[in-house]
Amino acid sequence: MKTILFVCTGNTCRSSMAEALFRKMLEAAGESVQGIRVISAGTAALKGQKASNNAAQVMREWRIDLRHHQARPLTKELIHAADLIFTMTRNHKQQVLNLDPSAEQKTYTLKEYASYLGDDKGITAEIEKLRRVIQHKKAEFFREYEKEITELRNRRVELQGQLQAVDDRIRELELEMAKTVSNEQRELVYLEDKLPSVDIMDPFGQPAWVYRECAKEIEEALKVVLKKLLEENSSR
Repeated sequence: MKTILFVCTGNTCRSSMAEALFRKMLEAAGESVQGIRVISAGTAALKGQKASNNAAQVMREWRIDLRHHQARPLTKELIHAADLIFTMTRNHKQQVLNLDPSAEQKTYTLKEYASYLGDDKGITAEIEKLRRVIQHKKAEFFREYEKEITELRNRRVELQGQLQAVDDRIRELELEMAKTVSNEQRELVYLEDKLPSVDIMDPFGQPAWVYRECAKEIEEALKVVLKKLLEENSSR
């Protein structure tokens, strides 16, 4: 069974609608996509919270009942269990990777996976290349200073009286590490600013029509996701 996880902030609006919409699409697609489990979670969700009133109202227009939805917080366990993770924004994607960096190869913003980037694939490739360079430089830096950092952290625990001096040295090392990737980091920000938005709008606190537009935006991206899954299954 393949598990697909949708992620937003509170798991009461975007990801709950995405979960419900995609489950309905899978049911309509029939046997060709059997064995796919769909769940959702929020990076700041309150466990058990219901879907927002406007989300439930708009989903009724799609003949979907969200009355029994219960929000769940995003956890490492959910990330590990998922085969594909679709986030509503780049920020949500980063929060997933902060929890579990090993999930990078299976985590996308929903619109990113749906290939809304069009002719910007060259920029995307450069961004991924720079990210790899940054991670490599950080790893190299840590290997070079690992012993010193470890010793300093141990001293901080053992010698509270010298805590300030230790903290100062750790900050110096962190600043030095930031300097080693500063050029790549600036270029990364520059390239990311050139990309069109891959975020799904946040309707929280807005009137029903905003939720409706958000649901339409999610649905269009999900159609592409479903098409990709169908193509993947048919090629096996």
